[in-house]
Amino acid sequence: MRKLREAVYTFFVRTGIARALSYFHRDKLVILCFHSMSLKDEHQFWPGVFISKEKLHELLNYLQRSHFNVISLDDAERHLNGEVQFKYPVVITVDDGWRSSITDLVPNFQAYQFPSTVYVTTYYCDHQIPVVNVLLQYWLWHKPSDAFDVEYQGQCYSFAGSVPEIVKAVETIMVSFDDEQKNDFLTAIAGALGVSDDAISSKRFHNANYEELKSAMASPLTNIQLHTHTHKLPTDSDAIHHEIQTNRQVLATQLSSEKALTHFCYPSGIWSPEHIADLQALGIRTATTLDEGLNATTEHPLKLKRNLVMNSRSLNQFIVTISGVTDTLRWMMGKTRT
Repeated sequence: MRKLREAVYTFFVRTGIARALSYFHRDKLVILCFHSMSLKDEHQFWPGVFISKEKLHELLNYLQRSHFNVISLDDAERHLNGEVQFKYPVVITVDDGWRSSITDLVPNFQAYQFPSTVYVTTYYCDHQIPVVNVLLQYWLWHKPSDAFDVEYQGQCYSFAGSVPEIVKAVETIMVSFDDEQKNDFLTAIAGALGVSDDAISSKRFHNANYEELKSAMASPLTNIQLHTHTHKLPTDSDAIHHEIQTNRQVLATQLSSEKALTHFCYPSGIWSPEHIADLQALGIRTATTLDEGLNATTEHPLKLKRNLVMNSRSLNQFIVTISGVTDTLRWMMGKTRT
């Protein structure tokens, strides 16, 4: 099936259909969603989040030589508002604030002179420890196990079950630990599983710290924006306001930036119409989802669609997506979300 899909993507590109449809969609805004850079084998573990250097340059080289026009999110907002008009506009966004997205991915965008917006969730910036659930899944991908024991501070902890069950059990135990204890406990788990703990020391699964974020912001091409504090968007108004206001206050204080924090990304792209009024009350001007597709100038600014960049997706699939072929097919099949 994968070979068949790739043959279809190749057909659309080589026949010129993709190029023709991109002309039809030339006023629509394309928003790309990146997450982080793979420094070792993370792109094999989770190709939907981590991108290899080779894949990244393949995509950026295409954008550089193509008819597409990479613009900033601020310019994209002006485009959607009708203040300016860009042809074939593309915006680069980066989710979460992973350390390698700041130290490795963003500098690549800067080298191509491409603006980018990084949506940062601040809990793991405050707490410089690995993102626990992702690190555990990575280790269990490397060394599958449905049961193991961990010796820590004179106690024996036993874990068994599926990967999600083990992850939840570990997180439950770690709730009462401070950051140093969490790091030590994770190191003990690595020993119990027989995997290297270099993923901790190399910070491959950390968020960036604030000095690293400041360094990225030294370039006018890089914009840091909102993504909640704990990567969760509740459903009740008070909790929504708390999550976003905490995120905003922490970033404003730690980054000492005069840049307005008014762009937002829904955690995991999950949104509900009930969120809109709260975001408006909080002064959010744009909000991005993970609903895939292109954005017409009539698109609601708090329901913006994006296209997920994945290491497992080919260049031809990328071209077909941003050219509007996939969008056209969705429209024909009535599969668009409003």
